[in-house]
Amino acid sequence: MSKMSELSLVLDDMITCGENMIKAANALKEIFSSTTEETTAAPAVKTDKPAEPAAEPPAKTYEFTDVRKAFSAKSHEGYTEQVKALITKYGASKLSDIKKEDYPALMSDLEVIGCHSTHD
Repeated sequence: MSKMSELSLVLDDMITCGENMIKAANALKEIFSSTTEETTAAPAVKTDKPAEPAAEPPAKTYEFTDVRKAFSAKSHEGYTEQVKALITKYGASKLSDIKKEDYPALMSDLEVIGCHSTHD
């Protein structure tokens, strides 16, 4: 692999990691800004009703084609072994064997591959 190709892969990894850090920072900011607003609001009126749990935002849904595309891209970036290990982590021998309800967690795990160092 040429130095320019290697540099390009490293820069792509850095960009991906940066984008993921921005997403995480925005999520934390949203969580803490809503907590701050709640604590500065007027005291709650006591009622006999139990408090309703806060509604969770719906988890992002993925189709198999989305997952396959993301896994293919990560494998082409040079992380084939980590991709295979991730599939095995979810109890499957191939990507199509993974349950659809596991796709959000699977995609979250896939995003961090390559963010720790160049080609773990």
